[in-house]
Amino acid sequence: MRFSIALLFLFISTGIFGQKFRFNSSIGASHFIWHESQMTVDLAAEISFQNPNKNRRTFIALKTLGNVMGSSVDRSKYQFIDPPLNNFNQPLSPTESLNSTYRGGEAEVGLQWNTSPKLNTTRWIPSLSIYSKSIGRKISSGKAEYIEEEKYSLHGISAGIGLYIPGTTNVLIQAKVFEPLYREVTLYGRYIGVPFQSLITENDLGYKAKIDLTKGKFGLSFNVEILNLGAVANPKSKSILASQTIIPSTLFTYFF
Repeated sequence: MRFSIALLFLFISTGIFGQKFRFNSSIGASHFIWHESQMTVDLAAEISFQNPNKNRRTFIALKTLGNVMGSSVDRSKYQFIDPPLNNFNQPLSPTESLNSTYRGGEAEVGLQWNTSPKLNTTRWIPSLSIYSKSIGRKISSGKAEYIEEEKYSLHGISAGIGLYIPGTTNVLIQAKVFEPLYREVTLYGRYIGVPFQSLITENDLGYKAKIDLTKGKFGLSFNVEILNLGAVANPKSKSILASQTIIPSTLFTYFF
């Protein structure tokens, strides 16, 4: 057992020290265009591994999105299922103002090809990755901090192609398609009688376009993501129709 562990450690160590590591962290903002329109503050980090003798790059990227503003919920387009009434649980007033807040996060692990630093020419860069995206919407009011929440988690495969243009400022233009393989929608809240996991009845592809500008240790990226969220049917509470969220965002990056 000890010998096997030693061999494993030697194998990992050899692979690690033969790699070129690069780490970067980013800060930026996203604009959610969903049921409402909101801004978030984004924090991101990425670490990449490039063997100088190989023409491929491995990367791990994380991103979190935090709400910075609330938006008014249009009550005319929303229907609540009232819970059983008692002294501690009274129905919402039809005129009570409701607000929503958004948050989310994403993680991606993948490979890019044709990325050798020895190639200082314009070239195509294919990519393939495992991609996970989660977003949530919380509804509250002046009288109730927590009324209900819906969460979407999409996990699957992302593939795309990029055009790398070197120069005084390096430019990378990317387009990706996201195929969710595992999907989950969960509803929470006292007004819909949950927690209860809902059945997803449909889900379409997602799309992402990105432009990266890099000069020295600094970078700036512009992203647009389209997520198609499947319809859900919850026999114990209510149904949510399929929706689409468009998320343009920008990130300012520093490379260590």
